[in-house]
Amino acid sequence: MYSRIQQRDKDLFQRCVGAQVSNDTGHARIYANECAELRKIAKIVLGSQLALERVILRLETVGEFGTIMSQLAPVMGIVKETKSQIAGIVPQVANELDEVNNVLGELTEETGEISSTNTDSVQPSDEEAKRILEETGLIAEQRVHDHFPDLPSMEPKADLVPEAATNIQFPPESNSDNGFENQVYDYAKQHDGKFSISTCAEELRTSPDEVRNALDRLRTSGRILIE
Repeated sequence: MYSRIQQRDKDLFQRCVGAQVSNDTGHARIYANECAELRKIAKIVLGSQLALERVILRLETVGEFGTIMSQLAPVMGIVKETKSQIAGIVPQVANELDEVNNVLGELTEETGEISSTNTDSVQPSDEEAKRILEETGLIAEQRVHDHFPDLPSMEPKADLVPEAATNIQFPPESNSDNGFENQVYDYAKQHDGKFSISTCAEELRTSPDEVRNALDRLRTSGRILIE
């Protein structure tokens, strides 16, 4: 399931980036929110996996050394808490963990440590179980951070070029292969660097954003200076 979450997040992340490139902030925000929710689920799934790996190691220790009296209580606490965390995410696994806890309860009853009437009262508040769950939670959080790329910022970007692109200066010209940039450059030069972006866009039959982006590229390449 963790692998499927990663693949789904990758798909949504690419859509989010594509929406931002297209200046579609609304859809970009939707995709980003879905990614954020997926990552919360990923943390729970991975944390549960790590906690159950600890349970397996503990039960293997019980099998090898027979130290059932001191080992099963924290194990049952971990299993019970893990079941509650993933019940709404992977219900079939939660059901299996319920069966595991029943078996462990029967086992401890047979050994005389915990009576059958007390098995439901086992809580992860046991110091050992609590410590293990905290450790696996921290490890899961770090791994999710390592496995998933940072989401792009949804903060609106300040316009790099104002609507009234005045006081444009023209350093010694350098050549550009971009035809539209050359059109904007020529337009700005014809108007002595003082014009409205919306008017320029209308006359060049394009959008104000395209004109603004072209001006920004011209500035970045050093072909113009905007004060």
